[in-house]
Amino acid sequence: MTSAEAAPRSPAPRSPARALDALRADTLALYAVLGPLAAAGAARHAVTAERLAAAERRLREGTLTVVVCGEFKRGKSSLLNALLEEPDLFPRDTYFATSLVTTAAYGPVERVVVTLDPPEDQVGGEPQQVEIPRARIAEFATESGNPGNVKRARLISVRLPNPRLASGLVLVDTPGVGAVYQAHTAVTAGFLPQADALVFVADATQPLTESELRFLSRAAAASRALDGTDGLVFALTKIDTVGDYTAIQANTLAKLAAATGLAPDEVPLVPVSARAKLDFLADGDPEDLEISNFEEFERVLWSALARRRASLLVGGALAELEASARAMLAPVDAELHSLLDETRTRLAELRSDAEERQRRIAELASSEARWRRELVDSVADLGRALGTRAQRELDEVWHRFRTEYLYDEAMLADPDRLVGQLAADAALVTGTVGELAGSRAAELQADFARRNGLELDARPAGGLPEPPVPALAVTGRLGEGERAARGGGRLRAVSSGSGMGTTAGGLAAGAIGAIIGTLVLPGAGTAVGAQIGSSIGSVVGALFGGVAGYRGAVRDQQIADRTARRNSLRTELEAMRAGQYAHLANAVRDLTRTLAEAVRAELESRIAREQAAGRDTLARLAAAQSATWEQATRRAAELGLERRPLTEVRAGVEQLGARLTALLAEAR
Repeated sequence: MTSAEAAPRSPAPRSPARALDALRADTLALYAVLGPLAAAGAARHAVTAERLAAAERRLREGTLTVVVCGEFKRGKSSLLNALLEEPDLFPRDTYFATSLVTTAAYGPVERVVVTLDPPEDQVGGEPQQVEIPRARIAEFATESGNPGNVKRARLISVRLPNPRLASGLVLVDTPGVGAVYQAHTAVTAGFLPQADALVFVADATQPLTESELRFLSRAAAASRALDGTDGLVFALTKIDTVGDYTAIQANTLAKLAAATGLAPDEVPLVPVSARAKLDFLADGDPEDLEISNFEEFERVLWSALARRRASLLVGGALAELEASARAMLAPVDAELHSLLDETRTRLAELRSDAEERQRRIAELASSEARWRRELVDSVADLGRALGTRAQRELDEVWHRFRTEYLYDEAMLADPDRLVGQLAADAALVTGTVGELAGSRAAELQADFARRNGLELDARPAGGLPEPPVPALAVTGRLGEGERAARGGGRLRAVSSGSGMGTTAGGLAAGAIGAIIGTLVLPGAGTAVGAQIGSSIGSVVGALFGGVAGYRGAVRDQQIADRTARRNSLRTELEAMRAGQYAHLANAVRDLTRTLAEAVRAELESRIAREQAAGRDTLARLAAAQSATWEQATRRAAELGLERRPLTEVRAGVEQLGARLTALLAEAR
């Protein structure tokens, strides 16, 4: 038995956490009703059954990802241990962690896997996965256990049967931002746009640093680019170590407001004591729990998660239930009406309407349909807009390099820090463009369907947001990128797309790309997720590939000669700029092609579902036309039984949609 199992637990997270868990469970219960009905009628509902199975899998496996970041020694690991009520899970080093990302997700059996990079002399070698016990995490994740990351550890993935993770919560512990290792901030920044929430950890014993504020400023800008900053949550840790923390809280709040562009009363800064929460787990004293303020912290965190993507996670699943139930119900209702209406005129009208609808659907299914050509043009326009935006934002990164970073005394004295910041900015641009591509494609898909008569009853329930463009596997069209995303070859696909510069630079880029790609995929749920990691790795690879060049340039100049050092760095690093632009342009092109295929496949799947429903309707009407009165009466009773679970599912969807809408309103 672990210490966490033996310790008392605090009350389960309050609403909206419990409300969201209940919504997810109730939505899955509706899939348990409708899915078997569609599968049982596979001859008529094959496409519907396939779509329901895929949507249920997305909901069941879908995650809400929380990235925890901040400078080293801010108490991130203690905060995570307290949040999960696992006192000994994340090691707390006396110095700082290596360039390692650690993830914690639910699993029925505890399993800890370390991913190791191949030796530097094995270019193109395969990463190795090693299973270790919990007690050995510190041997890989801390500087004292793994100095300089000599063990080549890339990522630690923890699965454990913790009830606080059971609803799909994934916690990502990142290294400190802003210093120590080049790749720290790049990894965190690149993954940030795909996170559902960012918890930034500040320390009540010391003020925020310039590097922390710089990171937050970039993070807030990226969040605004994605239509909101409501995924940012701030924790002021170690409040138990200072007598009165009101002054540092006010100072921190003012700095956070300035860095994020939010008003002070809009900054969700929650004072917490991880040590007090861990003391409560050890002694069960409710006073320790009250001092910790963890109940308030969890309330704020879950509200942010509900606002960010819970609507898409559950709302998208409800939309698919509604559309599938309608498709299955329409033929039943048509047959029932024809049996109960004794006039042949009404029967002829029903048949005429069904034939007209089937004709329209057949036109849409044609390879010559107008919407196919328009889709190509629309996605091309999206790609051009994304490309223009990506180039403009990368221009801004290099402008900051020339006008700000080269004149920062700390960065000039430590060029590794400068390169790390420059790489982080580029990674954030790439990750933001990738996430923006997915969200804009979802909007395009919805608008395109409406404008071209392809809506086909696939509206989200209760006025909820449109679901994202699904991965290609949703419709059974599994491309190479999706195959890599779903299993073996994922890390190889990421690494092979990111080699640039020297061997060391290529390996660093591959590691960054693989980490981000591995983390993005579980939560993204879109066609974009399979390519973001490799794109980020390739864009930042140019900088890390030139590590020998810029270090040599600095070594050749005396520290006192700032102008010569600045010019040397400018010359060495500017030479890598063109490579970044080329990789970013390639990334946008790849994303555009993937999105075009995903949107097309999704619309074709909707059309196929409607075709099957139309064929079923016409067959039922033909049978009804020849039925005798006795047969019609008996058949009407059978249809009533067939209709009941479908109408109950639709009523259930409406109720759950209203509950989700209320939850989102409450979370604001």
